[in-house]
Amino acid sequence: MLETDSELEPLTPATAKGAAMRQRLLNASARVFARKGYEATRVQDIVKIARTSYGNFYRHFRNKDEILLAVLRPLVDEIYVASKRRSGRSLKATEAEFVENTIAYLKIYVQHRKLLRVMREAAARGEKATFLSLYVTERSRFVRRTATWLIRLQGVGELSRELDPEMAAEVLGATMEQVAYMKFDLASEDPSEAEIEHIGSHCAKIWYRGVFGAKDEPAAPR
Repeated sequence: MLETDSELEPLTPATAKGAAMRQRLLNASARVFARKGYEATRVQDIVKIARTSYGNFYRHFRNKDEILLAVLRPLVDEIYVASKRRSGRSLKATEAEFVENTIAYLKIYVQHRKLLRVMREAAARGEKATFLSLYVTERSRFVRRTATWLIRLQGVGELSRELDPEMAAEVLGATMEQVAYMKFDLASEDPSEAEIEHIGSHCAKIWYRGVFGAKDEPAAPR
């Protein structure tokens, strides 16, 4: 069974020294998880990199699941903010704006691709770890935001009511997850900016045109 929310509450350091030690452990765990993956990482590896003791580790975290959760949450928040639509724009984004948002999302994703791969690896263990809950909760946040946007567009007549907003949002989420996993998470080297823009542009256009209709192309000269 998954641990309860109260059991997952972080052990807040009471002093500046404690906060500094907690951050050392977080930095060390990020390095170890990114290099070794979820299954192979041990608390022993983390304390070795942090140059501290088991006692200090367990003073701040109950297990390796909890410290990985603490590492991942701010990364997911950063990605969520990066993919948010810019203020001051019309409700129905243009295709170019949608492409821009998708590329911004992927650029931040790539910065954390190794740790995000670890999150998927850990979540795949299902209820044996706390990550299934984290993965589902964080993913639903992205899907809900897109679905809410599409519902608003339907409300003002900018989108056909035949479209299921939640399903469309799920398709976008699943597309981005799988493409990012295959093209970035499993890549042996960091992708170039040009690769990120190419992949992001195509994903965005395929989804946008599928939802709003194919973009009109100028007639070819005769």
